[in-house]
Amino acid sequence: MSAIHLNNRLVHYEMVGRRGPPIVFLHSWLGSWRYWLPTMDYISERNRAYALDFWGFGESDRRESDYSLTEYTEMLLGFMDNMGLTRVNVAGHGLGGMIAIRAANEHPERFGKIMTVNTPIHGAQAISVRPGALLSRLFGRSNPTNIWSKMMRQIDVDDPQIKEEIIEDTDSLSEQVVERVVASILKTDLRPDLARIESPVLAVYSENDSIVSRDQADLLRDEYRSLQVLKMRRSNHFPFLDQPNVFNRLLLDFLASEGTPVEIKAEWRRRVSQFDYM
Repeated sequence: MSAIHLNNRLVHYEMVGRRGPPIVFLHSWLGSWRYWLPTMDYISERNRAYALDFWGFGESDRRESDYSLTEYTEMLLGFMDNMGLTRVNVAGHGLGGMIAIRAANEHPERFGKIMTVNTPIHGAQAISVRPGALLSRLFGRSNPTNIWSKMMRQIDVDDPQIKEEIIEDTDSLSEQVVERVVASILKTDLRPDLARIESPVLAVYSENDSIVSRDQADLLRDEYRSLQVLKMRRSNHFPFLDQPNVFNRLLLDFLASEGTPVEIKAEWRRRVSQFDYM
């Protein structure tokens, strides 16, 4: 376990790879850094991959806190300062994508490319339920067939130990943490940030996501023609776990691209139908 202290609070993180440009992976409002591990391993020959647990999640400090986008954005910047990371690429899932957009808008000199994955852009439109209702859908402690448990157990993860650890990390979360995070998301509208952002952004959405509305992809396409938007069909809220071959190649192509749109490669078609994309 690797850890640093920010504002007298422990921040757990992990690093995979020793060379190449740094990329920071940011998790969402459930789970922890752990679900990024297969992707981190995949790209580690070309990149130094970092992933951290936000306060209240995983093995980071769980003391009383705001658990807001503002706090987590400051946490990301503090982590970068502490690790000596002057400029990074970022891959953020859900909440993590929102933090990446906000941080890159506020400090453009510190961020290169940004990949967001099933990220709410306008929180109130993306998640059309009250925080308490979302909690009952996600945790559903009295209902063994709740959306979250069913979703996690259906995801194909090559390493069964990683899958079990992801489930354990989620089960250990405080509902108060998730409720505050979701409340912060619902109040956030990132459209002004996207109108000013200088970093190249690739926004990935899943056709079968039951948590974040896939309409967010259409919102981005209609309002921000300069952004790359990709919708992955047959994928759920965790495309990097249920379609890792597609997602990981997509990420590497995006990191290597020089301002050109990411396209489906011929070698992908041998393993994955081109109709998985649009």
